[in-house]
Amino acid sequence: MKKSYRQFYHANVLSGWANDPNGTIFYNGKAHLFFQHYPYKSEWGIMHWGHFVTEDFIHWESLPLALEPLEDYEEICGCCSGSAIEKDGKLFLMYTAAQPELQRQCIAVSTDGGVHFEKDPGNPIVTADQISPEIAMRDFRDPRLFLKDGVYYMLAGARVKDIKDGKTVPEPPVKSAGPVSSPSLGDVTNIDPNIYGYGNLVLLKSNDLYHWSYVGKLLYNQEEFSEEFYHLNGVYECPDYFVLNGTEVILSSPQNLPQMGNLYQNLHSGLYMLGKLNFETGRFQVDYIGEVDSGFDFYAAQSLRMPDGRVIMIAWKEMWDRSFPTREEGWAGTYTLPRELNVENGRLIQRPVREIEQFRKNHVSVRNVSCTNDCINVEGVSGNVIEIKAVIDTGSAEKCGLKVFSSDKHETVIYYDRKEKALIFDRSRSGITIEGKDTVTQKRYLDIGEPEKITLDMFLDVCSLEVFVDGGKHVMTGNVYPDIDTDTEVRFFAENGTAVLTELDKYDICA
Repeated sequence: MKKSYRQFYHANVLSGWANDPNGTIFYNGKAHLFFQHYPYKSEWGIMHWGHFVTEDFIHWESLPLALEPLEDYEEICGCCSGSAIEKDGKLFLMYTAAQPELQRQCIAVSTDGGVHFEKDPGNPIVTADQISPEIAMRDFRDPRLFLKDGVYYMLAGARVKDIKDGKTVPEPPVKSAGPVSSPSLGDVTNIDPNIYGYGNLVLLKSNDLYHWSYVGKLLYNQEEFSEEFYHLNGVYECPDYFVLNGTEVILSSPQNLPQMGNLYQNLHSGLYMLGKLNFETGRFQVDYIGEVDSGFDFYAAQSLRMPDGRVIMIAWKEMWDRSFPTREEGWAGTYTLPRELNVENGRLIQRPVREIEQFRKNHVSVRNVSCTNDCINVEGVSGNVIEIKAVIDTGSAEKCGLKVFSSDKHETVIYYDRKEKALIFDRSRSGITIEGKDTVTQKRYLDIGEPEKITLDMFLDVCSLEVFVDGGKHVMTGNVYPDIDTDTEVRFFAENGTAVLTELDKYDICA
């Protein structure tokens, strides 16, 4: 069926397991990508921090483990997600020391340029019960550090309890427990919010990274939020904060956010919020909330700011509670093509990192191919490590689009459905079937209305497909597992009418 599904121009772990990106930062002349890692098996285990660096976002150098779970306070779950920040020329990591019912924040620092890290002897330095009775001790994690006006801030995911008459319902005593499958897996909806509270984001501040005070919770009942957002029976994991074109942006990955129409179709989601953060109260006034990626495999997005001012985002290109075919090869876990972010007309825009352009080779140009009730090979266009830029005139067709990773046996289809008024990513015939807890694991729908033309920028990498729609207004990401030797054709089709492939430019990506 296959050879290897290792990708050529995406970061993928060499062996073992990898999930959330952590500590994304430009430091000492390179972009750093730390990540959640279990080096000994291709499944989740007690968490370490792996470490990649890159100078071009395409080639990734693996460095020694940054963090290993060797301390008593890291037992069972390990060194979980966090972030990085530079202070006095040194690189600091803040991470969650996680146990099943107790999560605390710790610090490690590097004095050798960001390769080896030493944990602070005062760890853990932040615990929920020291900060505020609002914060549940069992769910207080993923600290994101940033500096504003000389003050350090921490944004973290947490369950926040209601305070009534100056008191909260006490949590049960923390008890020892055996190994768990993952702090992000399992049925988190059976946790009683009357005791532990609902998912929220919390803001803390410090003058030195070591002594922290509580500012407040970000999310509250406001018109822009439906009840599902501020009554989330899960955690807003892996938060991030940055400013783009004068607009404040928050990223987060809420667990078990209910599906709303064609939004948030995955078991766990990735969303962004645009608005205004009050640094005195912690409240975030939301102007707009949207889904970061409308595909199958996208979680825990994190950003870094480059010296040229660009904000680059990267995410885990997988999803919890699904099968991982690469485990048979001894590894599991890949990351998205890094994306340049902007805010335009009140929406988050994502474009592929510009560095990819220098690796384009063997350009093939196709123009004005008409198709009526048929499916045709696009002449001279094939491959599975390629970029395809296409413009499709939907014409009178009821359905039309492109089939990639295609053969007579398998195909991955990106198509417009006029009846649904949606762009659809269909991997039902892609190859190895992905199983999971999601209600539907083989199709994703993106509402786009009734456009005359659809613009696509598609990146194929062995078993990965990322589709940038309409100049980056939307993105759909998914892993597929075709036959590497035979599933390489690119086809254009139209059903119940005529459509025109007005432009198609194909490039081999030679990394």
